[in-house]
Amino acid sequence: MTPGTTYKLTLHNSADDSTLKTNIHTHGLHITGSGDGDDITRFVTGGSCLDYTWDIPSDHPGGTNWYHPHYHTLTNGQTAGGAFGMIIIDDDYSKVHAWAHPQNELLLLVSDIGNSVLGNGITNEVFQVEVGRWYRLRVSTVEPNANTAALSFNGGDCTVHKVASDGIWHNAALTTYSGSSFDMTGASRADYAISCASVGSTTVKWGSGEVATIEAGTFGSNTGSEETDLGNAPPKPASLTGLNDASVDGTFSITMSGAKINRKMWDEDVPLGVVPYGGIYEWTIGGTGAHPYHQHLYHMLIVEPGGCGFHQEGEFYDTLSASGSCRVRFYAIDIGQRMVLVSTLSRDMTCHSIKQTLFSSTSFIHIIALPRSRPRR
Repeated sequence: MTPGTTYKLTLHNSADDSTLKTNIHTHGLHITGSGDGDDITRFVTGGSCLDYTWDIPSDHPGGTNWYHPHYHTLTNGQTAGGAFGMIIIDDDYSKVHAWAHPQNELLLLVSDIGNSVLGNGITNEVFQVEVGRWYRLRVSTVEPNANTAALSFNGGDCTVHKVASDGIWHNAALTTYSGSSFDMTGASRADYAISCASVGSTTVKWGSGEVATIEAGTFGSNTGSEETDLGNAPPKPASLTGLNDASVDGTFSITMSGAKINRKMWDEDVPLGVVPYGGIYEWTIGGTGAHPYHQHLYHMLIVEPGGCGFHQEGEFYDTLSASGSCRVRFYAIDIGQRMVLVSTLSRDMTCHSIKQTLFSSTSFIHIIALPRSRPRR
């Protein structure tokens, strides 16, 4: 998808059962959470169609995102059946180096559902890369409990830098987060810069499951970049800048436990709270180690000193899993209405753990416009 474009999407429910409901929901898109945008309370029954309008802002950050059904109580079966995929928002490629351009991308959709760990729907995806060239590896993960696992690179002679999380380029220099193993939740995305210095094979694993093999050689292809400098991340929109030093307009605490968020069950008509549009907010989120947390509409900047587990201080995420509490900030700008919050559970699970029962740990915050909202920076 291209920033500054409005997309009309028609979802056709091809089920023979006219009572079977479904919908579509995205992770990482900065679009409205109500109406015909990304509203999880809408649905379409078997044999019918449902229209969506996705307005991608002109300054929407380029990044790796994903989609899946999000109709309450039915998400598990529908997602486990393969109803998920990757969504890419294009960068302004004039502002990133060639290694990050589309012709040099490797796409890996990891699914860990039931007893099957797959890469791009098969038992072992194979990528061929030219020795000495840089590539952009986009990874999206789908795992029933949204539990944390390591995406690891085993064998071979490859250098790997994690350069983006949950669809947002890192603020730190692109070579900051380097290694051979990177923790991710089962509902996350990450972009990696990767280059292999010599001929050989590297096995990519999600946890203990093999999902891909990267074969480095001299294949004579035109892919990959011979750049020695990865360059810098492209500039971020105003909604993702200046949050560290800004004064906050409000604070809030969220705790996940059992099938509840802040001791409240899911009610699509009753919000957990109300947040004025246009403010910068600092929230303290707890209980995410046992119950990973996901936030729609606005990415969260980690402001907890030292970070929260593998979530780095000063970087943006939309899914969080860490022991103890974690302080985050976000800027409620550009869009509003229903901001859904999701906590995943080990047994009574909601969409973000993919599994879902009648007991929900889903809630929402209502973003409303007030006369004194902070002006657009």
